[in-house]
Amino acid sequence: MAAVFGLRHLSPACSLHLSAFLDQLQPQVVLIEGPSDCSDFIEAIVSAELTPPFAIMAYTDTTPVRSVLYPFACYSPEYVAMQWAHAHQVPCAFMDLPAAAFLENDTPDKPQANDQAQDQAIDLKLDEEDRWERMFEHETDGAKFAEALALFAHHLRQLQPPDALTLRREAFMRGVIDHYIQSGIDAERIAVICGAYHGEGLETPSASGQAEKLPALSVRRTLMPYSYFRLASLSGYGAGNKAPAYYEQLWRFGREGRPDQAAAAYLSQLSFYQRKHGYSCSTAQVIEALQLAQSLAALRQEAAPSLQDLKDAAMACMGEGRPTVLMEAFVDTEIGTAIGSLPQGLSQTAIQNDFYHALRTLKLQRYNTLTANLLELDLREKTTVKTEASAFLDLRRSMFLHRLRVLGVPFGTLRPGTQAHGDWKESWDLKWSSTAEITLIEASLSGDSIASAAQFVLRQQLIQAQQLSECAAVMEEAFLCGLQESLDDALTAVQALAIDSSALEEIVKTARRLSTLLRFGSLRRMDSTAIEPLFHQLFYRALLLCPGSCQCDGKAARGVMEALGSINELSILHDHYMEETWLDVLTELSGRDDVHPLLGGYAAAIRLERGLMAEAELEQWISYRLSPGVPAEIAAASFEGLMLRNHYALIARAYLWRQLDEYIASLSDPDFQRILLVLRRAFGTYSAAEKQAVAQNLGSLWQLDEDSVAEVLNDELKQEEQDLLNELEDFDFGEF
Repeated sequence: MAAVFGLRHLSPACSLHLSAFLDQLQPQVVLIEGPSDCSDFIEAIVSAELTPPFAIMAYTDTTPVRSVLYPFACYSPEYVAMQWAHAHQVPCAFMDLPAAAFLENDTPDKPQANDQAQDQAIDLKLDEEDRWERMFEHETDGAKFAEALALFAHHLRQLQPPDALTLRREAFMRGVIDHYIQSGIDAERIAVICGAYHGEGLETPSASGQAEKLPALSVRRTLMPYSYFRLASLSGYGAGNKAPAYYEQLWRFGREGRPDQAAAAYLSQLSFYQRKHGYSCSTAQVIEALQLAQSLAALRQEAAPSLQDLKDAAMACMGEGRPTVLMEAFVDTEIGTAIGSLPQGLSQTAIQNDFYHALRTLKLQRYNTLTANLLELDLREKTTVKTEASAFLDLRRSMFLHRLRVLGVPFGTLRPGTQAHGDWKESWDLKWSSTAEITLIEASLSGDSIASAAQFVLRQQLIQAQQLSECAAVMEEAFLCGLQESLDDALTAVQALAIDSSALEEIVKTARRLSTLLRFGSLRRMDSTAIEPLFHQLFYRALLLCPGSCQCDGKAARGVMEALGSINELSILHDHYMEETWLDVLTELSGRDDVHPLLGGYAAAIRLERGLMAEAELEQWISYRLSPGVPAEIAAASFEGLMLRNHYALIARAYLWRQLDEYIASLSDPDFQRILLVLRRAFGTYSAAEKQAVAQNLGSLWQLDEDSVAEVLNDELKQEEQDLLNELEDFDFGEF
């Protein structure tokens, strides 16, 4: 029978004893529990240029993408076995079912976590991790360790009998072992490295079965960097451990023959973190904590303190007895921020290679960390540099990050309130994660490069777009990504839909996006000549649609009002484009009685803001809108529309407040209740200083002390007043 070494994945003690086991056995072949179709990765894995943690990822090449991960740390026993085999020039291979078998088993009826291969190897809960460490991680006698682990796995197997997939896996692994035996290798010189749970199954003859029928599912495979956070149990990875950085420390000191130094190193790192972040932590406190941890271990008759002993001692001696004082230090020291790296060209997908090549050429490698880093971009050409690549470095960075955003790769996040529509400044938060890497690999189904994949995604969005503004959104994305071909395709789609579109809001939204492209096309070095005639066409059509669109109900009026504001803004941005026609439309809207009064008032507000409404005309307009013959709801809506712009210009006009005061005084109680909420909503857009000025105007009008009136009017509502307003919110005035 082959020499089986049972282990727990990601156990440093297993790695230490495994090295001694292999040195003693001197096997002719090393077989490791892992996907058999990934054995060709082993040569790359043992490369000196690869830095753990890393993972093998297998995924389906059709959507929806299903994936399975096999992660490794520097202290993973499987990784140690591969390194030993490479150093001793011994053949090494994975012996488990191919990755396709796990993906084939991952169906809606049989859910499987996509971030790990479901394994019946020893998988501990957080509250059992301490027990595992106390029982196994500090055991230095290899024979006792192997005996204890085998007994532990035996009872675990009795408590949790293997399921059908586990039996299938063990039969397959037994078949691989038999294959090597039949090839003439002495069974006792075959080292089998597997989860301790499987050891008993592989030694049982009944585990052998007929030749495994390999799955027909087509999968792709790749190597990817991984992180200690992802390995930690806190991230949801069930087969990991809660303190990978701490376990790496156990592995390194154990390998050096100084396992007793791990406790002192852990406490020293806690102390260093506290000092670095402004907390006092003396050397004496570290010594006291170490002595206390050793005493706690001695009380349990254990040779070395466990992680829990060290944490308890640290809290008592260094954290004033409060876990919160050391919480961040615990996370940093136990989990760490380690991210693996792969040598150039080692990734098995072209899009990964393109991503890391872009990080190098765009000088973004230092942002490839677990902690978010701010990147400020200035998209304007740098005239003080010698090369074109340097002159437009930030612009190329921007296009790269926008392409990743379109692909859904969470590497860069554009900060809210910064450039989102083509301006010259952008602020990004950059942060690497294994999720970003997985999403990037899945994007390989869309293209072999970041640019081609983003182009494919935009093409699919364009096919699915049903409305004019949706096509325009794709066009703007293509513009930000620097994809001229996608921009041209989207422009063609917009032109086709614009012919039949008659919705004012849709047309104005599209015109706004086209305006962005026109104004910043040269900044992003994109050809926008074909956009200008389409923008003019849409702008003119919006003007024609304004009068009819303003004949709407209150529900639609808010959207039309935003469209009116956008048209006015676009006219100003484009050198007062079609200003005479636009002002004629505003004059018509402000004077008509058949448009929604809110929109009539808003049109008057824009005219006033543009300095095109004389005092006499404004006074006449207000007098007409607030006359006794006008229904209260119409008068209030007209006044609200007027109040939404030009606050200080309106505050300065005393006749406006006099007419409003006279109008309110003439209202009956039911009519006053009708307009109260409307007026309250209109004044809700005013700042505290503006409300103060309005109150002072009213005080002057009433010939009272202005400051006293302002204090009363701006005072907080009493509870009964607030209750009355709440009742009015739900009151149906239509019954009057």
